[in-house]
Amino acid sequence: MSRERRWDVLGIGDTDVDLFLSVPRLPRRDEKVLGRYLGEFPGGVIANFCCASSRIGMRTGLVTVVGDDRYGEMAIASLHEASVNTDLVIVKPGGQTFFCVVMLDDSGEKALTLVVTDCIAPLPEDLDPETFGAARLVHLIANDVDVTTWVAREANRRGTLVSLDIEPTTTVDASPAGFKALLSLVDLAFPNAAGLRSLVGGDELAGAREILRMGPKVVVVTMGAQGCLIVTEDETIRLPAYAVPVADTTGAGDCFNGTFVSGYLKGWDLRRCGTVASAAAAISVTKIGSRTALPTLNEIDRFLTRNADLA
Repeated sequence: MSRERRWDVLGIGDTDVDLFLSVPRLPRRDEKVLGRYLGEFPGGVIANFCCASSRIGMRTGLVTVVGDDRYGEMAIASLHEASVNTDLVIVKPGGQTFFCVVMLDDSGEKALTLVVTDCIAPLPEDLDPETFGAARLVHLIANDVDVTTWVAREANRRGTLVSLDIEPTTTVDASPAGFKALLSLVDLAFPNAAGLRSLVGGDELAGAREILRMGPKVVVVTMGAQGCLIVTEDETIRLPAYAVPVADTTGAGDCFNGTFVSGYLKGWDLRRCGTVASAAAAISVTKIGSRTALPTLNEIDRFLTRNADLA
């Protein structure tokens, strides 16, 4: 693949600001709990992925849309801080930047409410397919399967790899045929355990193999504290998670995926990709906010040296 491409990774999708509340437990239906305000932290699935990739030295850009409001300013400033290129960020006059309300319980587990606004992800008219050819890989999440399929197809035509985040919310409105067509254009698929169940059912290994048959070369199932499963035509690798004190699990999967893809582009073998990504995700959950504790490669190496016996 050409070394003259502008970016190693180009993310196309969401960026937001997360409003965090601490609660003793996640409330049940029709229940009130007392909460404590923790702060506002930039986030977003694709933005988190890009920031994680940039933190370990990849040339990273993001195509997203924000409003010309305070949250939009926060989101862009955070991308700059993480050295993610923002030349393709669209600022919509009068728009409201996407945001989430995150409730954290005492264990660091979370419940999220995604607040729908007019600035969640770029529309087809916001995208120039020629920019896809300026990256070695584009990373997507299928909030709109038709748009995501179009982007993946245009990236394929330009010799650009495609990675895809698969979560339960991305499969709700997709037909099986539509998602299968999308997966035929994907090189690396990253379903979390719930996303895998919603798409193909079955256990993790059977589900990963089913997705593999649809087209991706690598399927990586992220399972939180249960670790990850990496499946290709020739390999099946199970890796445990690292045991660390957990402050906030928000964005851990995004951190894992961004780090794994970066290692893949660096030419690492899949076991090393998974091990380094697992360490990065472990570090990321030790502070509140999806990007507060994103590690550098040196920090990951030190963590692996110190915690070789914790996996």
